[in-house]
Amino acid sequence: MIYAMLQAVSTAIYTTFSTLWHIEQLLINFMMFCFFLVLRIACHPFMLIPMLLGAVYFVRKMLQRRKAQMGTELAASRIMPARTPRIRSYRSAGSLSSRSRDSIASGGNASEEEHIHT
Repeated sequence: MIYAMLQAVSTAIYTTFSTLWHIEQLLINFMMFCFFLVLRIACHPFMLIPMLLGAVYFVRKMLQRRKAQMGTELAASRIMPARTPRIRSYRSAGSLSSRSRDSIASGGNASEEEHIHT
């Protein structure tokens, strides 16, 4: 009786893991199929030439933009000294609601009645 029970538990565990392994293999095969399908479409000779031309266009545009930025940065550094960034007032760093603006505008002395009724 104990042997039969152990055999049933063992079979159930084996079946469960076997089923999970088969599902995993199925998903891996499906993902590979989808990847290769997309790769086959993307690397088709009719698609390969426009993709290469587009990649060359974007790379050239990026390099030209970098060269232009480097040139303007060098010119700006020669003409004007580096400026520090402008930082907002610490009072405006909190909430941007009208209530906080009212209390700031009135010097922080706004009464609680005004806040309740607005």
